[in-house]
Amino acid sequence: MRWQGTAGQQRRDLTFDASGSITAGGTAQLLLPEAKSRSHLKIQNLSAEALYIEYGSARATATLSGTTIASCTVTNAGMGFTYAPDIEFLGGGAYGQNGIYGTNISNFVGCGMVGYPAPAHPARAHCVMTGSPGALSVGSIVIDDPGSGYLTAPYVLITNKLHDPNGVAVPSANNGVLLAANGGSEFYNGTVCPTDAIAIFGGTTGQYFMCKYME
Repeated sequence: MRWQGTAGQQRRDLTFDASGSITAGGTAQLLLPEAKSRSHLKIQNLSAEALYIEYGSARATATLSGTTIASCTVTNAGMGFTYAPDIEFLGGGAYGQNGIYGTNISNFVGCGMVGYPAPAHPARAHCVMTGSPGALSVGSIVIDDPGSGYLTAPYVLITNKLHDPNGVAVPSANNGVLLAANGGSEFYNGTVCPTDAIAIFGGTTGQYFMCKYME
């Protein structure tokens, strides 16, 4: 759907259908690859058992040693990669109460999140993959440059290569967005709609789901 009057309602905005079923119970599967644009997305559970979905790429957290990054721990290895995804460290530095960059205010909640400043010397790292192309996952993360000046552990942003749209975080019964049995859904329409890759997990082969979207 588009907001009324968008593009003068002179253009055809087509709806696509990715509905289906769980092909192997207990194993996550790709539902939608990354897309450059989506304006409408609805995923609904049509089965009598819960389903779970996950958005985006693999995930990890960083650990500091002093003011440098000592290591990264993979918290969701992802699946379906053909190439190793990219890593970026966001935030981790902060402005002190007196306005001087680098003042230690590590007790500020959220300093390691997106939107907070990073130190002047940010860290760099790369992913080490396991599996075979098309079915790769992140086995570990190697710190190439620990950086310096971190006050809190930064946010570890892992993003797919532009020519690898299928890599996605792995959902499970303990990790993901719950779609409750018999109609539970996730719905986006209008101004906000994720364009990340999306995976789905069900415990039983044959569980049905509806997925419709617009690009």
